[in-house]
Amino acid sequence: MPHRPAPLDALDVLDAADAAFRLLAAGPRPLGLHASRLAPGLPDRLVPVTELRVLLLHPATGPAARNAVWAELVRRARAGDPAWTVALAGIAMPGLRRAVASLAPAYRGDPADLQSEVLAGFLSAMRALDLDGLEEVPLASRLCWAARRAGEQLAFADAAWAARRSDLDDQGDAPDLPWGHPDLVLARAVRRGVLTAGQAELIGRNRLEGVPLSRIAAETGTSHSALCNRRKRAETAIAAAIAAGELTE
Repeated sequence: MPHRPAPLDALDVLDAADAAFRLLAAGPRPLGLHASRLAPGLPDRLVPVTELRVLLLHPATGPAARNAVWAELVRRARAGDPAWTVALAGIAMPGLRRAVASLAPAYRGDPADLQSEVLAGFLSAMRALDLDGLEEVPLASRLCWAARRAGEQLAFADAAWAARRSDLDDQGDAPDLPWGHPDLVLARAVRRGVLTAGQAELIGRNRLEGVPLSRIAAETGTSHSALCNRRKRAETAIAAAIAAGELTE
């Protein structure tokens, strides 16, 4: 019996968004961009959005070319065509899934709520971008980090609710709250000025997600030694803040 794909309403939020993204590239007239018009070195043809996602993740695609494509996607999404909003979210899907995966162990609510909040945070940050300065912003990092922060806020709120319920119900020991979850500690460090968003993202991707510094260096156009020094300064700062009690909730 042939396999039937699950209907969209039976999938989780990010699966549904990804399924809609893949539909954009189906058929004889796929949604795509003429890549070489955006940056040199990209294919000199219309590249369907699903292929574009693979192209942007490939180490051979430099950071300037990658950001130029992201900028064009943002402009088209902001122009009001829903298809391009779906395309932008689909291009960002690997980053959105990483954000959800890193927060899921600390979240006790409905997983669909966490996914919805991460996606909503991504889209809200996209709508807030200054269209005149897109080339000056590392768009993939900026938008995916905003998506993660939105999910973190939901996780914090859920944990606080769980703590209050425990006190009201007088059920003994408080639940094991995720205040010490590394992603949440990094977010708190950014809010309190201990780290910049870029430093927190570097620690999160390298130390928590296991992305090699060499890959981050290739993606950002930064030397490996510079990233090592940046990571060392950031880790020294957050270690001192933790020791001083500055990151206590």
